[in-house]
Amino acid sequence: MTMTDANIREQAKDTLLQMMRLLGTEANVTIPEDESLNKLLVAADDAAHVIGRKGQNLEALELLLNRVLKHQAVEGVNPPWISLDVDGYQVETPAREAESRHGKLPQDEIERLQAMAKDLAREVRMLKTAKVIGPLPPAERRIIHLALENDPLVETVSDAEADARRGKKITIRLRESEQ
Repeated sequence: MTMTDANIREQAKDTLLQMMRLLGTEANVTIPEDESLNKLLVAADDAAHVIGRKGQNLEALELLLNRVLKHQAVEGVNPPWISLDVDGYQVETPAREAESRHGKLPQDEIERLQAMAKDLAREVRMLKTAKVIGPLPPAERRIIHLALENDPLVETVSDAEADARRGKKITIRLRESEQ
């Protein structure tokens, strides 16, 4: 069974309405007539609260909605990203940041990050000192971690706290058993 984009947008609308009710916010959610847009239009009683400071609430709501949709999707189906427009306000993200949200970095960028990780790991092994890189967004951090996960001599550790743009630094260091 495959779902069409129209079905996914209907499911997204129903899910968002449930989320808004749980948040205690009355809203009217509509699907634009342009079928090429994977967007929901939201008219809320308290739009400023839904949007939040610098769009942070809206960005979080959009992320949660898309995570729920992905979780509800039929196995093997990757639903498109549904963006939200609250009373004309949308989260402004550069195309690359939007791609990173999905983990879809261009292949040359993935290869660059993998090569950088391996070069830094080589330096850590030779100099026996940790290297810190970043801050990096989640998708880029994941590539670094995966590139070095099978290295028996080094390990990668992300900072506990992210910066305002969700970037964290990564420390590449010798494994405890190698020190």
